[in-house]
Amino acid sequence: MRIAIEIQPILEKHMTGVGFYTYEMVKRLRDLKALEDEYYLLGMDFFNNANRLEPYLDKKVELRTNGMMHYGIYRRIWHLMPFLDYGKFFGTEADIFHFFNFVSPPYVRGKTIVTVYDMVYKMFPDTMEKANYKKLDRNLKSSCDRADAILTISENSKREIVRFLNVPEEKVFIINPAVDHYIYRPIDDMDEVGRVIDKYNLPDKYFLYLGTLEPRKNIKSIIEAFKILKDRHNSDYGLVLAGKKGWMYDSIFEMVKRLELEDSVFFPGYIDDSDKPYLYAGARAFLFPSLYEGFGMPPLEAMACGTPVIVSNTSSLPEVVGDAGIMIPPNDIEKMSDSMYNIAQDYEIYSDLRQKGLRQADMFSWDKSVKELLSLYSLMGR
Repeated sequence: MRIAIEIQPILEKHMTGVGFYTYEMVKRLRDLKALEDEYYLLGMDFFNNANRLEPYLDKKVELRTNGMMHYGIYRRIWHLMPFLDYGKFFGTEADIFHFFNFVSPPYVRGKTIVTVYDMVYKMFPDTMEKANYKKLDRNLKSSCDRADAILTISENSKREIVRFLNVPEEKVFIINPAVDHYIYRPIDDMDEVGRVIDKYNLPDKYFLYLGTLEPRKNIKSIIEAFKILKDRHNSDYGLVLAGKKGWMYDSIFEMVKRLELEDSVFFPGYIDDSDKPYLYAGARAFLFPSLYEGFGMPPLEAMACGTPVIVSNTSSLPEVVGDAGIMIPPNDIEKMSDSMYNIAQDYEIYSDLRQKGLRQADMFSWDKSVKELLSLYSLMGR
């Protein structure tokens, strides 16, 4: 069987969550693939980033890229090219084409799988950039209608896909993301933690958020809870809000200034992948009161590093965290602040959450996820 996998999310300059999910799945194919199958990794590599995958290729996992057209341009005009199916861009014929980023082209010769991570564009449209909303509004329903199978990452997302897109429940399959436990693990080397803290000019004691700075992540609630912690308990902890600037980030900086927290809130920006485990490990707790998540990778990474987590009790986050973290209504500022204080002051609470988090994170394995993906390919090939 020939299986073509669109790797477009991996080819971005800075990979987002979709890119990392795709990357972690693809890089294990060489070692876990069914021996009789052939895999083609396809993408429009306009920025020459495909070298990320070279260590994971072999004679049955082949990279085929096309740098002649930017993917964004192709997506805007693909409806105008009925004469040019997707595989022809790469000289590839396949039995199955898997598209990892919500949408698929209209002209594909072969069975198709499309991965849909969440329904945020239906649940919280006001928290999205207009360009992304328009892309999904224009293409998602038709992509899922054409697809032979839809892959998603949580039970919550499956329910919402069936509800909003009106597709048969049996057409939607779930494969959870995971963490690489060789990378995200408890850190004993505090000198390395200190090195990362110094690299980004951070305080020794801090609470951490790591993700895109955008409205859906509910960062303003974190700042308000931190303000209560400072005022009520004279806390000497800092607050680190790490990650790239997203949509409508200016209001976050304005709130910090208005609440006179400039000396206590730190914005290190985009964190190098190699530094993330140390940043997690150095934090007293990880804060993730997101309004909505298709899965929620950062809390899982934090738990794998032994860092207690405080997360929303909404969308898919209860599936990820289970009973291993503190779950709160996303806008319950008082409860968030109280939880931060308790973790900071009570070592028994901190230690109990740390151990529970490590056990919970161990339940998620990329090898398990890839084996489930290969089983889906086998099912589709029958």
